Amino acid sequence: MTAWIEERVAAFKKGAAPVWEGDFEDRALFQRLWQVAAETGLCRVGIPVAYGGDGGGGVEISQMLRILTRETENIGLPFALMVSSVVAHFMVGAWGDAEQKARWLVPLAGGAFPSAFAVSEAGVGAHPKKLSTHAEAVHGSWLLTGEKSYISNGPLAGLVVVVAVVGEDQGRKAFSAFLVDGMAVGVDSSKALSLPFFRPAHHGTLGFDGVDLGTDSILGPPGGAYESLVIPFRRYEDAMMMGCTLGALECVLGRMAVSDFPFDDGMCETLGALKAHVTALNLVARESARLTADPSPEAVTASTALLLHFRRGVALCQTLVTSLEAAGAPLDATVRAMMTDLEASARITAGVSTIRQRNLGRGCLVDPR
Repeated sequence: MTAWIEERVAAFKKGAAPVWEGDFEDRALFQRLWQVAAETGLCRVGIPVAYGGDGGGGVEISQMLRILTRETENIGLPFALMVSSVVAHFMVGAWGDAEQKARWLVPLAGGAFPSAFAVSEAGVGAHPKKLSTHAEAVHGSWLLTGEKSYISNGPLAGLVVVVAVVGEDQGRKAFSAFLVDGMAVGVDSSKALSLPFFRPAHHGTLGFDGVDLGTDSILGPPGGAYESLVIPFRRYEDAMMMGCTLGALECVLGRMAVSDFPFDDGMCETLGALKAHVTALNLVARESARLTADPSPEAVTASTALLLHFRRGVALCQTLVTSLEAAGAPLDATVRAMMTDLEASARITAGVSTIRQRNLGRGCLVDPR
């Protein structure tokens, strides 16, 4: 199933080699790498053939991200591609009408630009009661005003799916998702965040100053975006991110395999444990990707359980790599960068993981309190 993906990644790796070797600042580096990704068809995975893509879904996207991360020895670009692929497949592809799909999926499949999903705001995260970015219906159009923070791909996104307040009833806010042209008048993408991980991916704050969205920009059910898009997004993102994470761990194993360091029996035992965990995590990632096509409550619960297991497994792998280093195994710059990115990812998601595990446990109780 992955042969064609392997070929695409091999073509990307060849085309990207001189880019990696060039002296580019992060923005220029990302733009050049994205162009190579577009030229080699990586942006087409998960987008229907009718709109210029290769078809496929979560399984194919996850495998592409795993192989790309492993072969390029970098998480940043696959991470950016992951975000864009989730927006294209699970949002526009799932909720867009025919005109919206034609307008946005065709350029996304061609790699004209990355896309982004904008929910969180400074100081409040994605808490629905505290979000303030809003869209107002004026003379048959929608005007978007507010600011979104911590947006992956935000500074370079040609399409941004923005979740905004459209009303409030008895203290309960209603949200709609809007398809926003990242280059539209009133969109400020100048506030980029400089983060020491996931390079060369870009993150930042997006401002919206009365952006005129027209009448056909709502994606999905009006007023129901939080339940229909925001909550499921985390599940899809987590499942796809497993592909990036798994590729990073496979890269670490591969780098150690070609090392001329004399591993003794004890270290080989540790290395074997690492290999065993990575192999098992591959199965978890595949099943998680498969379940993204199933919206049933049972699948959602299973996805949560698999995610928690996956993150525990990754933590064990990190401990084993640390143990190998303590025993004298050399970790080159590539391995260290991979481990730094994995540690950063774990820190970012730690709080959400704890909440999910608590909720999973509460669901086991006959009389949860």
